Amino acid sequence: MTEDSRRRSLDTKLMQEKLKGDSFPDNWNGFLDDDIRAFFDELLNQTGQKKSEIIRKANLSRTYGYQIMEGRRLGKRDYYLLISIAMSLDLKTTQRMLAVTHCGALHPLIKRDAAIIFAINHGYDNEETYEFMSTLKLAPLDDGSLK
Repeated sequence: MTEDSRRRSLDTKLMQEKLKGDSFPDNWNGFLDDDIRAFFDELLNQTGQKKSEIIRKANLSRTYGYQIMEGRRLGKRDYYLLISIAMSLDLKTTQRMLAVTHCGALHPLIKRDAAIIFAINHGYDNEETYEFMSTLKLAPLDDGSLK
């Protein structure tokens, strides 16, 4: 467990305790920052990747990809999952991305979500994820190209 993940785990437990109190916490910096642009900028800085290459790997429209990564438009959950896979993010960071973008978290008891979790845990790219989900007869991640 990395120092960052250990800190976040402690922050979550601390927040759960604070929420049992009589009042909602003021000015507490443990809340997830829901600034989508800042989240993606931080991820790109950490990984050394470029938006253009991620958008291309995710097979998203260039304009729309930039808009959702800059927080100017909210994308569908599948678009963020495509971005996550294109960035080779781990499951914990993917779940955090889904929280920041106000999308539902992946749930291991939902078969489609479980397949996506499996693909992320095994480092599949978007093409491998598509093929894997197709073999399971599950709806693949939608990149909007069929519309």
